[in-house]
Amino acid sequence: MINQFPSEERPINQVNRGDGVGTFWSSKNVDLQSNFGVIRLAPRLLLAASVATDATFNMPVAIKEFDTKIWAICGGKIYENAGEINEAWVIDASTGARTDYTFASDLETFNNVLYASNDNGLYGKPVDGAGEGAWTQRVAGADAGILQYFRKFNRLYISDTNVFDSINTAEAYAEASSADDYTITLPAGFIIQSSCETTDSIWIGTINNENDGTRGSIFRWDGLSAQTSERYYIQGSEVLAMVTMDDVPYCMDTFGILYKFTGSSFDEIGRLPFGKHVPVGTSATSLSTPRFIHRQGIQVTKDKTLLINVANLWELSAEDQVIENMPSGIWEWSPDFGLTHKYGFGYTPRETTTITDWGQFTVYKTGALAYLATLGATSADQNGSILAGANYYTDNDVGTTAGFGLFYDDYNDLIQKKGYFTTSWIDSLEIQDKWERLWTTYRRFLDSSDSIVMKYRINEIAPTLNSAITWIDTTSFSTAIDVTAYGPTSTTVDYNGTQGGEVEITQGVGAGLTAHITAITGSGPYTVRIDEVATGATTTTARANFQHWIKLNPESAQDQINSYSSSAIGASNTRIQLKCCMTFTGANEFTKFALVSNEDITISP
Repeated sequence: MINQFPSEERPINQVNRGDGVGTFWSSKNVDLQSNFGVIRLAPRLLLAASVATDATFNMPVAIKEFDTKIWAICGGKIYENAGEINEAWVIDASTGARTDYTFASDLETFNNVLYASNDNGLYGKPVDGAGEGAWTQRVAGADAGILQYFRKFNRLYISDTNVFDSINTAEAYAEASSADDYTITLPAGFIIQSSCETTDSIWIGTINNENDGTRGSIFRWDGLSAQTSERYYIQGSEVLAMVTMDDVPYCMDTFGILYKFTGSSFDEIGRLPFGKHVPVGTSATSLSTPRFIHRQGIQVTKDKTLLINVANLWELSAEDQVIENMPSGIWEWSPDFGLTHKYGFGYTPRETTTITDWGQFTVYKTGALAYLATLGATSADQNGSILAGANYYTDNDVGTTAGFGLFYDDYNDLIQKKGYFTTSWIDSLEIQDKWERLWTTYRRFLDSSDSIVMKYRINEIAPTLNSAITWIDTTSFSTAIDVTAYGPTSTTVDYNGTQGGEVEITQGVGAGLTAHITAITGSGPYTVRIDEVATGATTTTARANFQHWIKLNPESAQDQINSYSSSAIGASNTRIQLKCCMTFTGANEFTKFALVSNEDITISP
């Protein structure tokens, strides 16, 4: 029979609840929105600002458009650019600029003022048409955390632990400690972690600090009364991030479960593939501790999808912390396709085409995410629709050589990119099928370096994940880990003697590359040669996953003339899984595959 994907019976969908549920088991850098029905690769994320901008640059935790410019809290300082996403960033030098912002600080625009919070209170700068207004302290005293504008009462609400105070347009301060209207005090043991507004309510996501095993809570408040009107429960202990779409609140909890309010409860609509792993920060007790998603790490797009900025490292020292189908970066949820990975953080800086990686698989912390697609362009060379913060690594270390970056998407899409999707396991319709041949169709390639590499596995063998390697040159590296089971002559899997298993570079130079091993020599360290080029690799260290995928070499050449290829498989088993690795420049498209199988009821001994 012929198994086609995608098809009416097998539409594109990533459920992240099991190996055989949905049609995607994993994805990386996949764009499903720009041309419905085909699979593209999302544009690269380019590095807009880092320590190269300023030595004290740190995690971006809040991003806002205001007064012809874009502003971001990145460490202790506020940075600004000229108002276009791809413009250069500089330290805010406005009169009264502060240098004591923290990971718990926030930005919000209200009544023609840009407000910023820190441990000393609330600061603001007025609009003047050029972004040059002076910063002054507007509210002193208690720590100021999350800032939430509520249109219903035209007020700005300011969190401090379990309290929301507020100010009006005259900056008259309403305090919960004085039992003023427009304030709320949540029960002891709760910390306000996130919030969003709808037409008639402020929705407050909390950290449950009661230590009684209670599930996390979302409080619904009218913005005026001394009591909340409703309390809703979610599965995790914290509500990490919230956002409103079409006047409906959405949120994500500490299990990576994404919820939508359905009128009487918050119901699951998707989840990240964490499995049994517990993400970073889930037992934290303050806003200052990073979680796997920042409270400002979820945004709504013009396509009515959600973008979610996700980190995937749980412990800095663990060797087994990486999950094979859980890359870090920006994930996208849509009602059509579920929760898929769209953007990976890379090293390529703004306004260059230098390639040293194709997106880091592992990231320890993420920061704020801003979707600015409606930003008015002021020049023909504007590029990008999002800004996002992340803490990344440039070698195999996971503790001391971290970099902090503010990234934007290269929607001009001129730089080579790599990504992949993996299907869920495809079961035989009988007891066992002989998987004969795979036909692949795609848009005629736009660049001579473009390629699609198809792979399969019929047995699920535990991979070797997050292993330290040292590059020797662009096509070889060394490692202390015994990886001989992945060599082309290994008997672990039926390799062909020429090409062995897959190595996916997950961290450092070359990250995003999914090559195959052509030779392994030596022992302790082992020298590994691969069949693709890691551009820019010299003698730096990195990390890699080793996995038992069998590469299918197309019998009809992939080039800029053909728009299809075929490969022989010839393997029998009760099920099969396919992986499609793409190298594209521009708007190339994977269209579909047709997997040909014959019934083979006889089970091999």
